[in-house]
Amino acid sequence: MTDNPYAPPTETETVRPVSHGANSEFRRGPAWYIIFSALAGAFASVPFLTHVPAIGLATLLIGCVVGGLIFRIRSRNWPHDPSVRSRQMLYSLIAISFPPMGLFLLAGHNAQGIGIILLGALVGAFIACGIFVSGTRRYSMQNERLKQADLNPIE
Repeated sequence: MTDNPYAPPTETETVRPVSHGANSEFRRGPAWYIIFSALAGAFASVPFLTHVPAIGLATLLIGCVVGGLIFRIRSRNWPHDPSVRSRQMLYSLIAISFPPMGLFLLAGHNAQGIGIILLGALVGAFIACGIFVSGTRRYSMQNERLKQADLNPIE
């Protein structure tokens, strides 16, 4: 190495450019697909709520599973992620337990509160089904950056 900072290096090293977010484990999962499909199901249920409320609730529930299926179709060319199953179990446990607990705090356990809590548990169960239906394929931004660095070595 010379004292001149503008002189070219004397030794050639293969150094990959370290990008600002390369250390982050950004993985694209099915959450947005499930949320937006459930919202689409909720909006589709509005005409049914006045005459047949059960069909209105069913469109919301089916929307959660359809969101998982849409993600599965969208991610069919992505690589499998071996750590997905443990995260799916955790997120499904959260999805099944938080809506009933939140509704219990809001509605209580008297009169219609039990029915509202059971509906929250049903919605949480269908969200968990959407999570499991989505599969184990995930898009990893870090893996894509490493592939690009391998394909384009620094000269």
